Amino acid sequence: MDRLYSSLLLYGLLYLAAGQEPNVTEECQTAMTACENDLECSNRLAPLMAACTTGTCQPQCRNAVLNVYQNKLGRTLLKSDASCIPGREELKLCHFLPMAPIVHCSLAKLACEADLQCNSQWGVFVSECEAETARGECSTRCHGLLAAAMATPHGQALESCTCTEREDQLCTHLRDNILGACTKPTPPPPSPSDNSVTSPPVTSPEGDVEPTASSAEIIFPSLLLCALLAIRLFYML
Repeated sequence: MDRLYSSLLLYGLLYLAAGQEPNVTEECQTAMTACENDLECSNRLAPLMAACTTGTCQPQCRNAVLNVYQNKLGRTLLKSDASCIPGREELKLCHFLPMAPIVHCSLAKLACEADLQCNSQWGVFVSECEAETARGECSTRCHGLLAAAMATPHGQALESCTCTEREDQLCTHLRDNILGACTKPTPPPPSPSDNSVTSPPVTSPEGDVEPTASSAEIIFPSLLLCALLAIRLFYML
């Protein structure tokens, strides 16, 4: 019964969508058909089609998108051009499409976690650096770990991800704290300090700075002068 209800709801929404948008691509339609024929995917898709129609980026739409993305067939559908998905304009407006230039941060994180290469880097970053970034700090190692995750194909969206303004605290925490602390420009390293001991400049009574001489330059002429005086006194006696 649940499957019949979900199927009827999907077909009804798809019928309305087809009447509004005739330019449905084969890629999207193939992905949609595969999702419809799978019980789990179709059950996840029905709430998305019902919730993502207000154009206001409601939390229900966001949660439905994240739920669909966790299904393999659902991911394929969302990664298409979305031409066959009812509510696609809201998905674009709210950055709920994973292949768009700018992606919602929660979806970007989920996309990274669903990819083995990205998740291996992201998992290390979270385990070692989450507490540090919560304080607004980011060590050199944490900068490197996040950069490694963002360098993967499924991690690139994390660098420029965004959030909506609708009850999106988890997204803003991810963007501003966890990611934000380690995506700020790193301060330049301090210049090497000069550890040599130098004498302070000598100031004349008039206030001018006079050149200083080393102790060797002063002592040697004095000793030479004393020696010459001693020799002269010796011959005078």
